[in-house]
Amino acid sequence: MNYLIGIDGGGTSCRAILARQDGTRLGEGRTGSANIVTDMASALENIIDASLMAVQEAGLSRDIIPQSSAVLGLAGANISNRNDLLKPLLPFHACTIETDARIALQGALGDNDGAVAIVGTGSNFIARQNGIIRSIGGWGFAVGDFCSGARLGRKLLQQVLLAYDRVQEGSELTTAVMRSFGDSPHTLVEYAQTAKPGDFGTFAPLLFSFADDNDPTACAIVDDAVHDLEENLTTLIGTGDLPYCLLGGLAQSYSKRLTGPFAARQLTPRKNALEGAMAMAVARYGTAPIAGEPVHV
Repeated sequence: MNYLIGIDGGGTSCRAILARQDGTRLGEGRTGSANIVTDMASALENIIDASLMAVQEAGLSRDIIPQSSAVLGLAGANISNRNDLLKPLLPFHACTIETDARIALQGALGDNDGAVAIVGTGSNFIARQNGIIRSIGGWGFAVGDFCSGARLGRKLLQQVLLAYDRVQEGSELTTAVMRSFGDSPHTLVEYAQTAKPGDFGTFAPLLFSFADDNDPTACAIVDDAVHDLEENLTTLIGTGDLPYCLLGGLAQSYSKRLTGPFAARQLTPRKNALEGAMAMAVARYGTAPIAGEPVHV
C-alpha cells in the first residue's frame, strides 16, 4: 500500500500526519522549525524526522516513506526557488510543496470562499473567491511578517533599549524584560545578534499579557500590530462580507482586539492546517476525486 503524508511546516514547529489513501490517520509526529528560507538544512531534517515519528507512531517501517506521497505546506515556500532546491532532497515517492498559508486556507474553510490570516512566528494572508486564490505578505522576517510574533518580539527588545537609554519612557514591561537579561543591555544585544525569528517570537505572549494589564509600552506595540493586521485584511478582502479565520499561535490574542467589521466577520476554522495538508494529499494522490485547481494570482 502507498501511504499519504501531510506536512505543516512553520517557523516554530513541523508536524506530520501519516494516513491511508482515504485519509484515515495512522500516526503523527512533531519536530522543530521548517522555514525553508530561514534554514533549509534544518527544515529538511525536521520534515524527515516528523515523518519518521508519524510512521513510528503508526507501528510501521520507515521503508514506507519512499513509497508515500506527500503534500507539504511550508513557511517560505513562496520565496524565490526554494521549492526547486528542496524537492529533490525529499524522500517521498511524489510530493507537492505549497505555502503554509495554502494548507491553512484548505483546513480552515475547505473548498468554501473566504480568507485566513495566519499570525504566528511569521505572518501570511490568503483568500479564495470564485475559484481565484490571492495571497499577500509572507515575505519573511527581514522585510515582511508584519504583526507576527517575531516582529513583535524584536520591536519589544528595541523599546527596552530605548528605555534603557532614556530616549523613551520605560514601563513595567521594559523593566521585566531587561531583568530577564540580567539588567545588562550588552547581554540583550548579544542575544539579538544571533536570535532567529522563533527566538524573537517567544516574547510575544509576554507582550500581550502586559497589554492586557494596560502597560503603556505593550499597548503601543500591540495597537500598531492590530492596525497592521486590519490593514492587510482590508487589502485582501475589502470591506464587504467575505468571512475570514484567524490562525496561528497569536490568533486568540489578536481576535479580541479587532474592531468594527473585522470583529463580526470572523469564522471558527473547520480544521487546522495539518488537516488541510492531508485533505489536499487525499485529493491529489489518494482515493478522493481531484477537484479543479483554483487559479492563483
